[in-house]
Amino acid sequence: MSQSKELHSTVICLQADKVLLVRKEASEWSLPGGKIDPGETQLEAARRELCEETGMQLTDAQFLGHSVLQSEEHWLYRMNVPTSVQPHPSHEIVECRWFSAPELEQVTVKPTNTELLRREGFLAVNGRRFQSD
Repeated sequence: MSQSKELHSTVICLQADKVLLVRKEASEWSLPGGKIDPGETQLEAARRELCEETGMQLTDAQFLGHSVLQSEEHWLYRMNVPTSVQPHPSHEIVECRWFSAPELEQVTVKPTNTELLRREGFLAVNGRRFQSD
């Protein structure tokens, strides 16, 4: 019997040469996103999760693809965020922060998120260089 995978929508938010990560209390950093609720589309879940975690609205989202990682399926979206827009942590998030490539070397990122960033070309093989537009 096969085990069903958790369905997630995840958003890579970019601002200049930085990527947005969020952190719940006493946990590793991760990309904004989460589980897809029953009856919800992948894009609707991405919008809801980004707003719930950061207060930001998902606009001009670019669908990057679908990936299966460990016990999770991810629908991945990208959003370029103007510098005038800043995230604000919600009740479930203790910190939102923009990270440059060198800053990422100093923090622990959820392994599936590191893999998503790497697969989509936002991190180099060494795990620390972003793709820029």
